[in-house]
Amino acid sequence: MPMNEAPSVGNRYIRVMLGIIVTLAVLAALKISKDVTIPLVLAFFFFLMFSPLLRRLDKLHVPKLISSIFVMCLMLLLLLASGWFIIKTVDTLVRLIPFYTDKIISLDRILTDMVSSFVEVPPSASFLTLLPVNWSSLAISSLTQISNKFFSITKVALLVYIFFLFLLLERQSVIPKLLAAVPQGKGMKIAVMFERITRQISKYLVIKIVISFFTGLFFYLSALLTGLDLPSLWGVLAFVFNFIPSIGSIVITSVVIFVALVQFAPNWTNIILVAVLTISTQMILGNIIDPRLQGGQLNLSPFMILVALSLWGYIWGIVGMFIAVPLTSLMQILFANIKSLRPFAIMISSGKSYQRERARQKAIRSFQRRTQHRKSEQFAGESSIESSEDSMAKESANMGDFVLPEQFGEKK
Repeated sequence: MPMNEAPSVGNRYIRVMLGIIVTLAVLAALKISKDVTIPLVLAFFFFLMFSPLLRRLDKLHVPKLISSIFVMCLMLLLLLASGWFIIKTVDTLVRLIPFYTDKIISLDRILTDMVSSFVEVPPSASFLTLLPVNWSSLAISSLTQISNKFFSITKVALLVYIFFLFLLLERQSVIPKLLAAVPQGKGMKIAVMFERITRQISKYLVIKIVISFFTGLFFYLSALLTGLDLPSLWGVLAFVFNFIPSIGSIVITSVVIFVALVQFAPNWTNIILVAVLTISTQMILGNIIDPRLQGGQLNLSPFMILVALSLWGYIWGIVGMFIAVPLTSLMQILFANIKSLRPFAIMISSGKSYQRERARQKAIRSFQRRTQHRKSEQFAGESSIESSEDSMAKESANMGDFVLPEQFGEKK
């Protein structure tokens, strides 16, 4: 038997090593070809985002051509609005740089005076001297880089739009092609898996868009209420960064509070109000409402979400961090439907479904044990009743006018 097990163990190790090599090769290929894969993946997720609207239009019996043109117009409007907002924001920030440079110097003086009241600080020392950085030049160079990359951003947006168009045109033929291309026994399984992926990720994206919209709206209203500069910018950034789980909300909230500190110091009331409003928004929408709406549909481990953010962020940059969660969910569904990769699907999952299944099996076993115990007690009770009835019958027989034949020997 050990002789038979040795080749199987060796084959298993070979398969594992080949799997690791193939995975690393695929990730390297995705990183190298990111100029093509990023627009393709973004187009796919935009297609999933518009899928509920397309299904609704199909239920209303809207012709396919009209619904496709309508969705393409919405997509074009979204891309044009994003480009216009980027240009307008960069122009506004360039004009505000001198003002915020003076405010940072003023904040540095305030903080230095506060620290000097507790410890002795040299007259020429300050926080800015500890960081020998020309903040004005740094900000201008960063905005200039964004302006210089506008052409490459436009090229990516154009590729996304073209890929999205062809995905839209072929949406009715995907399932039939899958059924025809795959053997009949597996075609339906793959079709069901594809439908599950599209519906699950579409639901995630739609809920995320709604939560992000209200997050951005409350950030915008908080900035208006407190008089914080650029309320539209903070609202849009809160909307965008909310798609990055955990990290995005921390980053945008910290940035908004820091800008409020620079703008309002030493008016601490507005600074505290901005901090309370933004943190409350993230706590209520991000930690209470969003998990309740999403439920356990993604079923991803929080630790694996952080790993996915790091991995896809390394491969595709900031774009990879935005789509890390739906990509990981897609991989989990694929792994769960491939027998050899099912352990990886279990490791990626949050484990709640398996805990519920284990609790259910435990409850079933406990119920079966209780039922069996009741039956045994009932059987024992019936046996004792029958034996007592027999003894009572014999006693009544002995007390009668005649003696039973089997009791002849007992009578004296």
